[in-house]
Amino acid sequence: MGCFQTKKNDDQKVALRTSNNIDKELDKNKKEQDYETKILLLGPGESGKSTLFKQIQLIQDREFDEEFLQSYIPLIRQNLVSQMKILLESSDRLGIPIQKQEFGNLIKKTKKRLLWNEEIATGLSELWQDSGIQKSLEFKDKKFHLYDSIEYFFEEIDRISSEFYLPTNEDVLRTRVKSIAVEEAKFKIENFVLNVIDVGGQRSERRKWIHCFEEVSAIIFCVSLTGYHQTLIEDNSVNRMEEALNLFSDICKSPWFLNSSIILFLNKNDLFEEDIKKIDLSVCFPEYKGGKVYENAIVYIQEQFISASGFKKNLSKRNVYPFVTCALNTENIEFVIKAALDTIMRNNLKYYGIY
Repeated sequence: MGCFQTKKNDDQKVALRTSNNIDKELDKNKKEQDYETKILLLGPGESGKSTLFKQIQLIQDREFDEEFLQSYIPLIRQNLVSQMKILLESSDRLGIPIQKQEFGNLIKKTKKRLLWNEEIATGLSELWQDSGIQKSLEFKDKKFHLYDSIEYFFEEIDRISSEFYLPTNEDVLRTRVKSIAVEEAKFKIENFVLNVIDVGGQRSERRKWIHCFEEVSAIIFCVSLTGYHQTLIEDNSVNRMEEALNLFSDICKSPWFLNSSIILFLNKNDLFEEDIKKIDLSVCFPEYKGGKVYENAIVYIQEQFISASGFKKNLSKRNVYPFVTCALNTENIEFVIKAALDTIMRNNLKYYGIY
C-alpha cells in the first residue's frame, strides 16, 4: 500500500513537472512567435478609420517616406479649393455677403483637378480672412459640412502654397481621404503581423464588406464622438451617432463575427471635448441628464454602444472592448493599438485552448 502511494505521488510530480514545462514552452512561444491577425476597420463615414490606418503605418515605420508625403500635395490643395467652394456656396445660400468677391469668383471657376498657382493660393488666403467667410463658419455642422481639419490647413496656407512644400506627418494624418475602395496592407508591430483592411464607411460602400468577413480575428469599429450633433452627408435627416449605433449593433449581432474581438474606438475625443461645452448631448439622446460635462457624456455614449452590442450584462463574454481615442494623436493610438493587440492575442489563445 505504501509503495503504491509513493508511486502515485511520483507520477503526480512527473505530471506536474511536465505540465509546468509545457506552460513554460507556451509562454516562450508566445513571446517569440509572430502572431498574424486579420483586422477589419469598420464604422460609418468620417469616423476616423482612414486616419487610424495611416497611424498604424506610422507606428510601424515611425516616419512616412518622402514619396508618400509628396503624393499628398495635390490632395491637400484640392481639399482646400473644394472646401472653400462649399463655404462660398453656403455664404450665398445664407445671404452672407463676401467682401472679396473677385477671389470668390476665381475659386468658384477653379476646376477640381487644378493646376496650383500663385493666383489660387492668394485667392484662398484672402478669402479665408474675409469677414463673410468667417461668419459662414459659425454655421458649420448646422447648415453644411466641412472636413474636420480644414481650419488647420487654411491657417497653414502660406506653407502649403510654397513651391518647396512637403507635407508633414501631421498634414497627412489630418488630410481627409474618402474610403471608396477596400484598402488592405500588412504591418509588423512588435511580434504582431497585422493584415489590416480599411473599408468604405459611406452607406454606398458597405456592400463591399462582405468578401472581407472570412477568418477575421478582430474588428476595430470607429465612431466619431462629434456625430451626436451632426447628420449624414448622404442623408441629412439621419443623425450620425444614431447611424453608428445601428451599424455597431448589426456588426455585433452578425454571425460572421461571433468569434471576433470587437475593439470600439470612441474617436475624436479632442473635438468632442470642445463641442460638448456648447452643444448638450441631449440633442441626440433626450433622456441624457448629465449636462455639458465631458466625463458624463463619454460614459453615457459608451453605455449606449455597450447596450447596442446586445451584451450589456456580460460584455466580456462577447469580447467587446471600448477605448476613447484621438486618431490624430500618435502616442494615444500607439498605446491603444498595443493594448488592443494584446487583448486580441489573449482571446485567440483562449479560443484555441492555449491561454
